[in-house]
Amino acid sequence: MKKYFFTACTLILFFSSCKKEMSENFNQYPGDPRNDTVWATIPSSSSPVFNLANQLFPDLVIDSFNCSTTDTIDLKEDAEMIFPGGGCVTGTGAPVDGKVRLEIFRLKKKGDFIKFFKPTTANGYLLESAGGFFIRISKDGQELNLKPGKTITIHFRDNEEAKPNMQVFYARETLPFITKGWDTAHTWLRDTDTSWIKTWQQPNTGGAVNSGYDLNAHILRWIGAFRYIDSTQPHTKIFAYLPPNFTNKNTVVYAVFANQKIVAGLPADFRSRTFTADNIPLRSKIKIVTISRLGTDLYLGEKEVNDVGSITTYKVEPQKKSVTDILNYLNNL
Repeated sequence: MKKYFFTACTLILFFSSCKKEMSENFNQYPGDPRNDTVWATIPSSSSPVFNLANQLFPDLVIDSFNCSTTDTIDLKEDAEMIFPGGGCVTGTGAPVDGKVRLEIFRLKKKGDFIKFFKPTTANGYLLESAGGFFIRISKDGQELNLKPGKTITIHFRDNEEAKPNMQVFYARETLPFITKGWDTAHTWLRDTDTSWIKTWQQPNTGGAVNSGYDLNAHILRWIGAFRYIDSTQPHTKIFAYLPPNFTNKNTVVYAVFANQKIVAGLPADFRSRTFTADNIPLRSKIKIVTISRLGTDLYLGEKEVNDVGSITTYKVEPQKKSVTDILNYLNNL
């Protein structure tokens, strides 16, 4: 009982000290939305953080192909997709033929997962990624599905050596699909086919060896190559806190791992007014990244953490940046 009382007192003192420190750093901006320090139990879709998502979304690669016959689309980024003939159907299962519109984006770097607000996690458990893709096919403005039994083959090279135990994951999304803003229901789900994704190696013109994957997709939209990290290793919970006008209505926070393609989201904790994440392995080297929209201004925060565990609570001081500055930063993560 004494132990629990001591722990509770410690937490109260910690969060009290956080509030005191943050209040000392708070600046008033007369008539400005930056004065808003109120957290929402659940941010509404009109909150600035949803507009932030729209600003960061990159442009999709737009192409077209004849879905009646098998076709190969070269993405010119060490990746190609083979679409099967007769593979497109409407939402009711009616076959579609002829020319269709194709929209693609490749999740290649860690920053790409942040641009789309798609951390590499499955129901809170960390995933290491070899990359992912967004694939949307439509005709006459109607989004199509992949016909059951048909497969899209994605042949791609990663910027790291191919790993032999990657698996296919799809995304759980809000229904109907959200076309703009932040899909807060998103998480990655492992395919029912849990076999390893096939890897390949190929010498390049410089004498080195390229390696990559042949991923077979059975549905459209979000798909990726992932693997669970070792969950038996010691792990902990981390906290990030910011000045008081950076709230869950205008800020998103991620933990970017230094030596693996892992991006963990830090959901907002309303009670403590912090952003938190569970299951972070001890001794990890990570970077806490925050992106905020206050009024029409954007802010970027960064905190280097060389050894998770010695300290698990991190203060981040965001700085005002342009959208170009933020995108350049994400491109180099």
